[in-house]
Amino acid sequence: PGAWSITILSPDDLMALSRVVYQVARTGHCCCAAHIHTTPSSPGQWDDLVNKLKRTTDRYARTAKQSWSQERVKFEKIKRERTGYSQQRSSALGLLDRFPTISEFNGYFDRGLWWLPTGGDLMRRAPDKVKPYLRLSRVDKPIGSWLLFLPGAWSITMAASHFSIPHIPLLAAFGVGAIMMRGAGCTVNDIWDIDIDKRVARTRDRPLANNTLSKQDAINWLIIQLACSSIILLSLNKPTIAVGIASLGLVAVYPKMKLLTDYPQVVLGFTFNMGAIMGYSAYTGNILAVTPLALYSAGICWTMVYDTVYAHQDKLDDIKVGVRSTALRFGDQTKPILSRFVNGFGWSLFIAGVAAGMGPTYYLATFVSSCMLMRGLQLVDLDRPHSCWEFFVMNKNIGLLIWLGAIIGNFL
Repeated sequence: PGAWSITILSPDDLMALSRVVYQVARTGHCCCAAHIHTTPSSPGQWDDLVNKLKRTTDRYARTAKQSWSQERVKFEKIKRERTGYSQQRSSALGLLDRFPTISEFNGYFDRGLWWLPTGGDLMRRAPDKVKPYLRLSRVDKPIGSWLLFLPGAWSITMAASHFSIPHIPLLAAFGVGAIMMRGAGCTVNDIWDIDIDKRVARTRDRPLANNTLSKQDAINWLIIQLACSSIILLSLNKPTIAVGIASLGLVAVYPKMKLLTDYPQVVLGFTFNMGAIMGYSAYTGNILAVTPLALYSAGICWTMVYDTVYAHQDKLDDIKVGVRSTALRFGDQTKPILSRFVNGFGWSLFIAGVAAGMGPTYYLATFVSSCMLMRGLQLVDLDRPHSCWEFFVMNKNIGLLIWLGAIIGNFL
């Protein structure tokens, strides 16, 4: 705002000034006054142009003032809304601060489950000739098998009648099947990605990438794992067999999705959580009930959270080799976006619990699990691979907490 003093030296200057006034008015700056005069050498026929420019300037100034007033009203409204949102967010973060850190939460479960054999224990006891095959199936890192098994365990538990324990033989079959199918999926992944794995720091020591095993060895091992999985699948009822066969297509195409789309984690979510439908179907024969579909939805949201954080471990190498992921797609907005998936996870579990008539411990476990995911997103450093790995491992314990809540909830 202020007064202008402008000297017109040529017709081109006049046209340029007109464009400047227009651009200034568009930005919302008000033109209070414009003192325009021509030089003594300027011809008299410019007077009409100058007067026209003055009128244009005044019109732009009025328009700019009106526009600025409207924008100010909008700004004040947004400011009030954001202030309220910030206060709510601060309150939510204050609640989350009462929850343990990722390391503390994992430590509670490690001490409680000390009796379970770890992947390292299994690798130490295995014969040397078998170890490369077990590493190909990621037996040394059983977290993936847990994450594949748990949605099915939730489903089987919630399908059981009230005041009864889950169907133990069915849980055992799903446990073995999860190990076999997770191993088969990892084997397929390494066969597809053998050239990429050689160029990524975290994966270059895998058996195929470092030439410990040949591609033919991997294919033979894949056939064995699929055969074992098929035996388990064929022991189940027909609806479950149909769902299991349909999931094989997703298992086969998932590795290529990392090269074709920015959202391979979505495909992994659809693949990894089929157990939520299969577990309920194996117990009841129903694949379209609200409970398994809600659990499937929760599992997809859950996978989006933990696997996006997991993908942040390799984001620098992924950029170099051309691998795509939600970690790269979401970038700096990863945490806000994943928090919405956590909300979807919690609400889907709530709907599943209501449909199954679960007791209060299930809802308490769901609430604590959702808060711990939010707490984990608050604390995880997406630029530190070790921090991402800790968050990833925490999800096994979150899944176990929900399962425990469902088991106890069946008796309340």
